[in-house]
Amino acid sequence: MAILSCHLDGIQTLLALPAAPPDWLAIEAHTHVLPVANSPRGRLAWEQRTLPGLRQRLGAALLHLTSPNPPMFSSALSVVSPGAFATNFQGGDFASRLRQAVSQGGMAHLRGLLWPDDLPPPPETGPLYRLPPVVPPKFLLAGSPEEDIRQTGALDLPETYVLYHGPSDEKSLRRLLDAWSWVADSLGQAYPLLALGLGQTGRERLASLAAEFSLGETVRSLPILPPGSLAAIYRLSAALFHPLMDPPWGGPVRLALASGTPVASFESELMNALVGPTAYLVPHGDARLLGAALITILVDEGVAQKLAQAGRQRAATWSLPAFAAGLAQVYQDLLTKVKY
Repeated sequence: MAILSCHLDGIQTLLALPAAPPDWLAIEAHTHVLPVANSPRGRLAWEQRTLPGLRQRLGAALLHLTSPNPPMFSSALSVVSPGAFATNFQGGDFASRLRQAVSQGGMAHLRGLLWPDDLPPPPETGPLYRLPPVVPPKFLLAGSPEEDIRQTGALDLPETYVLYHGPSDEKSLRRLLDAWSWVADSLGQAYPLLALGLGQTGRERLASLAAEFSLGETVRSLPILPPGSLAAIYRLSAALFHPLMDPPWGGPVRLALASGTPVASFESELMNALVGPTAYLVPHGDARLLGAALITILVDEGVAQKLAQAGRQRAATWSLPAFAAGLAQVYQDLLTKVKY
């Protein structure tokens, strides 16, 4: 959404979608819909055949992706700004394994990896372009709690809640509930865990796993919501509970920092660089300590306020104009190299 919000002089944006766009998607871009099944086989065909073919038919000079799945057998000039959670393909069906293999081949021939300049560079990368961090402008607005409550009134949100905004695969949700089980007995009724972005299948999976973990009404979920509603939900939440690694671009931790929402998560090189002293981090994989970190945020108002203020200060310099200027320069540099 940040990329599509950029107005780049002299550069026309063409948006390719695998299904009809939602009603809330109002952007200044020429949209091309080529329906495909949301399955490993459908994604493989979309990434390796449909997108390169569409780029060629439209005469587009560059293919910009937000997941690390560029076409392998294509002359397309491709760049990736990774904004998706890492997925473990091991043990999947043949189409999943094949997609992983050809995506790795495509990444080996990538013309540019776009990376936030506040994160350490990834290992063994090809051409790397550093850009200023960015979040959607609505997350940087200091809306009042009363305004946020009015905006989200139709959603029937709990009065207080902890937020989860992440992938809906079983492994991720089990990791989430394993950590949440250390919190639920003492604070789950007062601060239920509210999950965002799961889709219908993910919501059903979460409900089933919550019953398996005997977590009852301490776990709830919302349907897929327009991006414009998310900023208010973040600002009203007591904390972001994030037992996984954030993607480089567009992840929940960046959104939480910009919203002044305290974060409890695991340590990693990327996470430490992203949050610095603005989040409560614990050693990776220790679910009990992560639960204890969240409890501290919920019961110690001083800790929560300190983290919220530090997060806002860290995100204060993130701006769409700075990101857009950097993106335009990357495009021009890449196209100049191809031309000459």
